[in-house]
This record gives sequence, structure tokens and C-alpha cells, in this order.
Amino acid sequence: MKQAGKGSAEKADGKPRLVRLAERALPKRVRFLLDGLQERTAYFEASLSLLFDEVEQRLFKLADCARSNEEQARLFEAIREIKRGKSDIVPRFLSHLESSLAQIDKGPVADTQTGAGRDNRGTTKLELVDSRDLEISLAMQDIGNRAEIRHSTALHMLGHRLGVIAGRPAFEPAELPLGPLALARALQHALSDLDIDLGERVRVFHDFDTIVMGPIDQFYERLNQYLAEQGVLPNLQFHSRRAGPADNGDVRKATNAERQDEAEEPASAGDPYSARGGAAPATRGPSRGPSAAGAGSGPRQAAPGRYSPGPAPAAAASAAEPGDSQLFASLRGLLAERRRSLDIAPAAPASGYMASRDDLQSVLGALQSNPIETYQQNGRAVPRGIGHLKQDLLNQLREKSPEGQTPLLAEEDSDTIDLVGMLFDYIGQNLASHSSSRELIAKLQVPVLRSAISDKHFFTQRNHPARQLLNSVAEATQLWMGDDETDSGMVDTMTSMVDRVTNEFDGDLSLMEKLLDDLGKYMSQVTRRAEIAERRHIDAAKGRERLDLSREQANAAVARLLKRGKPAPMVRAVLEQAWTDVLALTLLRQGEDSQAYRRCLAVADQLMQIGSGSDLAKVDQTVREEVRNGLLQVGLHGDEVEGVVSKLFDPSSVEKKTSHTELAHALKSKTRLGGDAASAGKAAAESAGDTPAPALTGAEKEMVQRIRTLPFGTWFEFVTNQQGSVVRRKLAWFSTVTGRCLFVNQRGARSEEKTIEQLARDLVRGQVRLFKEESGSIIDRAWKAIMSKLQQYSGQPGLPASA
Repeated sequence: MKQAGKGSAEKADGKPRLVRLAERALPKRVRFLLDGLQERTAYFEASLSLLFDEVEQRLFKLADCARSNEEQARLFEAIREIKRGKSDIVPRFLSHLESSLAQIDKGPVADTQTGAGRDNRGTTKLELVDSRDLEISLAMQDIGNRAEIRHSTALHMLGHRLGVIAGRPAFEPAELPLGPLALARALQHALSDLDIDLGERVRVFHDFDTIVMGPIDQFYERLNQYLAEQGVLPNLQFHSRRAGPADNGDVRKATNAERQDEAEEPASAGDPYSARGGAAPATRGPSRGPSAAGAGSGPRQAAPGRYSPGPAPAAAASAAEPGDSQLFASLRGLLAERRRSLDIAPAAPASGYMASRDDLQSVLGALQSNPIETYQQNGRAVPRGIGHLKQDLLNQLREKSPEGQTPLLAEEDSDTIDLVGMLFDYIGQNLASHSSSRELIAKLQVPVLRSAISDKHFFTQRNHPARQLLNSVAEATQLWMGDDETDSGMVDTMTSMVDRVTNEFDGDLSLMEKLLDDLGKYMSQVTRRAEIAERRHIDAAKGRERLDLSREQANAAVARLLKRGKPAPMVRAVLEQAWTDVLALTLLRQGEDSQAYRRCLAVADQLMQIGSGSDLAKVDQTVREEVRNGLLQVGLHGDEVEGVVSKLFDPSSVEKKTSHTELAHALKSKTRLGGDAASAGKAAAESAGDTPAPALTGAEKEMVQRIRTLPFGTWFEFVTNQQGSVVRRKLAWFSTVTGRCLFVNQRGARSEEKTIEQLARDLVRGQVRLFKEESGSIIDRAWKAIMSKLQQYSGQPGLPASA
């Protein structure tokens, strides 16, 4: 459906022009379906009415307990504003939804206020970060992300059906015309004419998420049911499939064929919008889903889907590289070699009771719910290991054994427990120091061990749910949880997910699959927030650099003026303290070649003529007003400005108590343009001037050149103490003009800020080093390390070390 309608989304006065369905020249069948969808958006009339009733009640309660008259007045004003515009909110909301349906063939429409759908990192001259847009954008993203997690099946099915109507591939949830983000944008449009402050506006979005989006599954079920009844993919079913990291061509072909069988309906050859549902999307089935991990350094996730413990040969090839399928046998062989080298004889079955798999699962199920015990190691408490767990397992089995018989483990089960123990030991050695991360991994010991005992694909298939969940939790804690950087939200979310495994896992891997998908989506949100925070700091750093350069230029201009004469102390104070900021601000806004900047220089030149009362006659009469306006722009209060202006232009009218010295001191003590950043930069410059840095050595000069070629986003490790502890920091940005480098942590928060020369010196001295990311997941690296360690006992270094 590529026909252009009469309407379009051109903007008028900065706002998008909403398009009505009646304006579009659409095929009859498509118009009928879209009209039916629009009729069902009446669902929101009651829910939005309930929403704003709740908002009013919340504001009344807040006003009753307000801590000041000013706050109470602000809240009552917000209530009045909502009452005033309440009648227009629902029509505006529904009109926006109708517009998104009317433009279903045009793709997602960019949000003009938050910048969604386009790169909003364009350069600005003064407004470095629009915090209003950022807060609204974050609130909208939260609504979309949570709804996608809660209602992923309904959204994916609706995306495929609307894709059929639009004659295009299936819509992703983020671009769905009636999807969660579309509803959030409709709310933003509905609120755009209300004069309420940012905080209250964001809280309305949170209330919307709770009251309207909570039961939204009813709305999406109605839409899917209506489209199915109208013949749009009536037999569509959602079967998500978990794929390995390296799907080959055979698997893709088989999956596409299966998707087509499940999803596509035969279309009429004559009419692409036939009653059977319209043109089917090209080989896109319901198994397509969003990436489970965001850009950046989030945990590695496979595509969402269902794990099959007995894959076909082609599927097995996609889930494991060559050598993976032999990993368990190879590891067991190496364990046997180690036992022989240590002269450890296997237990004789005749001398004891051989525990069955059912016995193992029963005892492990009981141990799974027990609290994690700790023991002392090197003077500190650490969680139990698999070795302790194995001993507890044997003790419990002893109670189940026939009287007088010692419980024994089958050799394969014993090897499984030992290998899983080595795996957890490796992960524990590579975890962050935060105690919560070690406790989280320890809680997964029993569920992972139960999975490995019942299904040896845990060792041989990389898409095994238990293996992927362990890997995801380990990598998430390693990357995001440290003693100095962990936030309670991350700890609580990870703990909740892991507790669900320990409390609910009974051998059914579908629970792990679901939690794995939820974890991937949560980490995507964390990563996106980190990217937004990092972008804010980069924009702020660029703004500070522009401010510093403008200030330097303004200081130089004032210094040239002062060399031409000896102005009065008051005039000198005004020029050096306040008017320098006026010049810098004008440079930022207008540029060096602007008429405004030249006029500011002319005003400064006029001020130089003020030395006594007789000099005032030589001064242009408009200068007084320009000085007043300029000083108000750079942060001086009205009474301070009047005192300065009166002292300059009408000294006889100022009381004696407001002396030149007092006014000069007030000018010096005011916050300069740029705030603390400018003061800190000035102090650092003065400190550097007192103790000039030594000249760079040859190695340091080479390192400077190398740093200048590094891409933004390069990771470094900073040594923090004499024990060699390190923290990872990302080089988010550096200036080729000033050489200033901005480093952020994993969450996008600003940390170290150095010059390129300082960084080069630290790199040469070994205080900082480039971080080399290891290939493969932490589980893959663990198996390689375990293989290498066991090979030392066997004397067979040539054994495969994959997986």
C-alpha cells in the first residue's frame, strides 16, 4: 500500500499536523479495517477519564500536605489547569491515534518534542541539554519497555497483522501504530496544551503507565480478535524459538518455511487486499522479536525463542561450533586422567548404594530452597561452593540409602558435579567485588546443577537456557555491579529474577527461558539509559569547551581595552568581572562576526571613558540601558544591577554605604558564567601555571599521537590502588582543540577528566592501560580455562578447547 494520501504530517508552528483517515486515498478493504481499529480506540475514553480523576485526587492530597504556600499554590494551579483542559484530552488523544493509523504505510512518525525517530543530537549554540525533552523521553521509553515485556505475544501478533494491512514487513512493537510508544506519544500530544510543570507532567506519564497501560492487554486482545475475525491471519500463532549465535543457512531456510506455514494466508492473485487478509508480509513470521541486549556492553543474549533439548542436526550445528558436541566427553576423559595421575580409585558399586537420578533431583530440590551458607576464607565470609554442596548432597542421600550402605554417585553424575563446580569457581574468580554479585551466582548453583545432571546439552549447546541464564547473570554482575557503582535498583531486579529461579524452578526450562528474555530486556533499558546519560555529559563537555573558548576570547578583548588607559576601579571591576561574561555569552549566542558582539565591545569602550562625573557627558545615553540589560543576563540580581549602574552613571545618587569597594567585591563574589565548572577550570589552570608540567618524553609523545587516533568509546582500565585494583572507564569524547578527555563509567556517569597529555603519561607509567575485551562469553572462556587446566594433568595439550 504505497499510495500517497491527501494529508501529510507537515508541521505548522512546530507541531505535527494530524491526519484523518478520511483524508487518505486508501483501498476500500484497508479503510474498512482501519475504521474498525479506530472505533475500538474508544476503549481509552473510560480509562483516560479514570486516569485524570486519579491525577486530580493525587494533586489534592499533595496540596493538603504541602510544606509551603508557594508549593500549595503551584499544585492548585496544576489542578485548575487539568480541569480546564480535561475535556480536550480524550479527543486530542484519539485524534493522534487516528493519525498514526492513517499513516500506517508511512512508517513511524518522529516525535517532534522528544526527538524520537530521529537523531536529536544536533549542535546547539547555548542550550546544551533540554532536560524537559529528556525526562519526557525517558518516561515514554519506560512505558514502551514495560508494556513490551508484559504483552510481548499480543504485540508481536498485532505487529504481523498490521504489517499485512500496510503491505510491509511486520511492525516491531516500538513502531506499532497502536503500540505502547504510540499511546505514549498520543498522551504527550494530549497534554501539550496544558500549562503544567515538568515534574507534574512526568508524574502523569507514570500514572498513565499504572492505570491505563496495566490492563492494556484487554485492548490488544480485542484488536487481534477483530482482525482475525476479519480474515487477517486468522490462524496466526506465536511460537518463539531460541536460536544459537551462529545460525547457518539451512536453519534459516527451515525456520522461514515453518514461519510461512504458521503465519501466511493465501492472498487473492487479483486483489492484494483481499478478504483473506491482504498481502502477506514477506517471509516474516511471528518468531521475530527484539534484540535482548542493547547497544553497548550489556550481557550477550541469543535471540528469544524456545530451547529444544534434542535438536535436528542442522539446529545442533547452529547451537554449537565444531568440537562443542564432544566437550562433555573430552572433559570427562581429562577428569579420568587427573584421577589416575592422583591415584584416586573409583568407588566400587558393590560396596554402596548407587543413587539414581531421581534421588539426586529430589535431594537437590530440597537443597535448592535452603538459604545460602557461607564459610570463612582468608578472613572473610564467602558463599558456599559446589564442593560443599556435593558434601551436603551425599549427607542427604545417606538418609535415603538402605541401612548400612554408603551412598555413591554414578561416575557421569559425579563428573557433572565436579565440572559444574569448576565452572562456578572460574566465574567466582572473575566476578566484581560486590558481595551481592557473589550471592546471586551462589543462588544459581543448585538450579544449574539440576539442569546439567538431567540434560548434558548444558555442556554442548550454547543456547541451553540454564547455560545462557548463568552467563547473562554473570556478565551483568561483572559489568554493572561493583562496590563503588552498584545501585539498589540493579541489585533488587537481579535478586528478584534469581530468587524466582530458586523458588520456582522444578526442572522445567521454560521458566529460565522467560527470565532470560526478561533479563535481556531489562539490560536493554539499563544500556539505553547509560547511553542517554553519556550523551548528556558529552554535550555538556562540548558546551563547557565552547564556553571556555568564548571566555578566553572575551578576556583577551577586555585586556586589550584595559591596556589603552587606566579606568576607574569600579569600571575595571565591571569590565573584568561582569562584562567579560556578557561578551562570552554574546559570542556563544551570536558569534564573533555578529552586530551584537561588536556592540558589546563598543559599550565596553564607552565604559572606559567613565572616570569622573565630567566624563559622563561623553558617554552615549543608550549605554546605560545596555549595561543594565547585559548585567541582568549574566546572573546579577536586580538590586545589584541598579547599584552598579547608579554608581557608574549617577554616583551622586548612591548612598555612601554602597562604596566602590563593596560593589567591586559583590561583582567578584558572584557566580561566573558556567558556574562551578568554570571556577574549577580556572583553578586547575592557575595550579598548572604555578607548577608547569615537565616536557613529554619520546614515548609519551608517541602515546599522544596514538590516543588521538583512538575512536570514541574505547575502554581503559585505571589502577586505583597499590594492590593493583582497577576500574573500567570509557573514553566518551576528547577535544582536538583543548586536549580535554571525558571518561564515563558503565552507566554513562562522568568520572575521570584528563588531558590527552596526562592520559599519555599515565599510559606510559602503567597507571592506565587499554582494556582488551576477551572474545566469547564468560561461559565459553570458563570451559577453555578448565580444559587447559585439566590438560596439564593429562599431558594432552592437543585436545580441543572450544565452547
